[in-house]
Formats: sequence, C-alpha cells, structure tokens
Amino acid sequence: MTSTLGIVTLSLQHEEEFTLQLAKAASAFDLEVVRFTPLDLKPASNLIQGQKYTGQGFTSVEFPIPDLIYDRCLYQHDTQSKKAKPIMEWLKKYPKTAFLNTGLPNKMTLFEQLYLHPSLQPYLPVCSLLNEPSDLFNMVKRDGYCKMQPLSQQHAAPTYFIYLKDKSTFTVQLHDKQVITFSRPSEVERWCRKYIGRYFLQFFNTSDQKDFLFNEIRISLMKQSQNQWRRLGIHTKSPAENSLLSNTQNSFHVLGFDHYLNSLQPDIKELLLDDIVSIQSSLPAYLDKSFSPCIEFAVDLLHTNEGKLFISNVSSKPGRTSFLKAYPEKENQLIEIILEHAQSTMSQPKEAPYEQKTFQHRSSPHK
Repeated sequence: MTSTLGIVTLSLQHEEEFTLQLAKAASAFDLEVVRFTPLDLKPASNLIQGQKYTGQGFTSVEFPIPDLIYDRCLYQHDTQSKKAKPIMEWLKKYPKTAFLNTGLPNKMTLFEQLYLHPSLQPYLPVCSLLNEPSDLFNMVKRDGYCKMQPLSQQHAAPTYFIYLKDKSTFTVQLHDKQVITFSRPSEVERWCRKYIGRYFLQFFNTSDQKDFLFNEIRISLMKQSQNQWRRLGIHTKSPAENSLLSNTQNSFHVLGFDHYLNSLQPDIKELLLDDIVSIQSSLPAYLDKSFSPCIEFAVDLLHTNEGKLFISNVSSKPGRTSFLKAYPEKENQLIEIILEHAQSTMSQPKEAPYEQKTFQHRSSPHK
C-alpha cells in the first residue's frame, strides 16, 4: 500500500530541485510525495491545498494531511513565520501523522547538555545567553573571539563573528565581504539590543592572537538502517584574505576535506583527524539518547591555525547547498537514505489510535 510523504517548507521554491528528485525516486519505496507550506492547511477541514508529484512534475491539488511529514521549515522573524509555527506545532500533535524528523532543542539547551559529556567538553566553547548588551561586552573583552548566533534551531537568521580590534574597536563580521565596525560602546549597544533574547554567545579563546584565522569544517551525518550513524561527507572552505570566519553554507568556494588536510602541518593534521574521530564516536548517539531521535544533522567545527578544534553548531535541519557542492555525486545516496527512513517509519505500528480532530487557526502566542 502506498503511503504519502509530505515535505513541508515555508516556500515551495525552497530546495525545489532536490524535492523533485526525491519525488521521482519515491515510487520505488511505495511512497508518493506531496509538498506544501503550513499556511496551505485549510482551517477546520484537515485538508491541504498544496502540490502532488504526478510523474511529470508537481501539480496543484487538494489532499488530506499526509501520513508522514518531513519538516524542512526554517523560520525568520516575519509575519509568515509567526503564523506558520503554531500550525506546525499542531501538526506535530496530530495523531494520524508521524514526523520523519523531530529536531533538537534551542542551542543553549543543546550546549548545556553537551557539556555533560566528558569526551565532548574539550571541544566546547564557553556559552551564554544574550540578555543584555553587557553580556556581549564582557565576553569580547576577554581577549578572544565571540560568535553570536540565533538561539532557535529552526531560524534562518544571520550569524555574527565579533572581536575587539586595537583594544577599542568592536568588529562585527557577517561573512568575509561584510564587516561592521563600532568605535563607541553606545553604538554597539544600539546594534546589539535587537538581538537580545533571540541570540546566544560563544567565546573562543586562543593563545595565538597574531594572524588568527578560523576555518569552518562541516560534518554531514545521517542515520542508516539499524539506527547506525554514518558520515556522508565532510567539507570545508579556506578563509578569504583578512577574514576570520568562513561560512560553509553561503560559500561559493566549498572544498573537499582532503584539500584542506593537505594544507596543514603534519602534527596539526594528525591532531585534527584524531579529534574528529573522537567527536563522531560520541556525539550522534549522545544526541539520540538526550533528545528526540533525529535522522540527520550537521556538525559545524571551527579549526584554528594553531590546531584547536571547537564545536560551534549542531543543526537538525542542515542545508543541502554546501554539501552538494562538495559531493554532487552523493545526491542519490542522500535521497535514498531519506526514503528508506520514510518507508521504515510507515511500516512501524502507530503508537496511538487515530482520533478525529479539526484544525482551527489561532493567533500565535509568540511575538
């Protein structure tokens, strides 16, 4: 019997080509694919006005809530996101439907949990919530480097890298081509206030303050059969000149990991490989045990030119762009793993009997 896999995003254009390729392959797994946005759910009817793959492409059609949902929503601080979030929360409680991915908690909670694992502690930066501008001032003045990133796992919001230049100039870097400088604390305070309560801080301390560079490494992991985690790929990007941080997700210069390894001194290369093995052997199972099971996540690491390695982020809805630039030949493998998980999930018995519910739109309590 064919089951329905629904892919939900905030825009039908998000990952459009990847979704099409996944839909083409789904029939071999006894699945049909629909796609929709949360706002396509019609009030009080449990019907969705979305799109269904027909073999020739996606066609607009009305359909019931799918048997299985793959959540790829990345929220922003806009009206659409505020309306979509309570709808998604309702769908997660809908007893007829299972979710392929359940996600991770906010990043501060995540890092607090990671700190409890002895093997991971050496790779974790100091973290704190951004409650007041003084939190940022105090962290940056510790003679190190600060990363400011959104607290929510599901927000597609900018990440900032901040450091103190010449003991007086606050430098805020969005990426290698966008840098903002503030010469007065009052300017930093005004800029910082709009992020209070929504962002958290990470502090990276280093003994080498001269010509300091971070290289970002991303490890892409997926859970395969028998709940075994496997690394699908690892890639990085060389930093641009005068840039402290390289953002893999927005990079047009993604490099294979071997290329990066060959640029390192032998002792630093050996240490990096040992550290990655240690992280991979501890992190996936620990996340599964500590939080709701995931089928995929990406681990972002910051590697310094002196050989230090930090875990800077763990994403349960990793982007595809940089991974497929580094490994275009692995798209089919990625699709097959997702569909195998979907097929396996649908073959498992439901935990609770279906109870008829109707959906009523309500205003979001979040502002």
